[in-house]
Amino acid sequence: MDDVVFKDDDLVYVDPKARAVVGRVEWLPSGKAKSMPMKEDEEVEGDDGKRRRRRRYYPWGTYRTMKKVYKLGERPAIAENTKTLDEVIEKALKEPFWD
Repeated sequence: MDDVVFKDDDLVYVDPKARAVVGRVEWLPSGKAKSMPMKEDEEVEGDDGKRRRRRRYYPWGTYRTMKKVYKLGERPAIAENTKTLDEVIEKALKEPFWD
């Protein structure tokens, strides 16, 4: 759905993990919004110690709100530099100006 452009007032389902719009909200004949289940279920531990699957649903709202809440369209944070201090010092001694 990346090529579809949404208006700020459109009601959409959002995948919080992927930070992407899943689709437009669909309606039941009664006038309520349809619940759209997520593909994967979440396992939770019950009070009695048994593991159970819990069905999760995509959150929905206006595109404007979902864009702010789930930061849609933003790039993920840049990964931190993993070089050690020894590697950096060696390179700095050889090349005083480097990226």
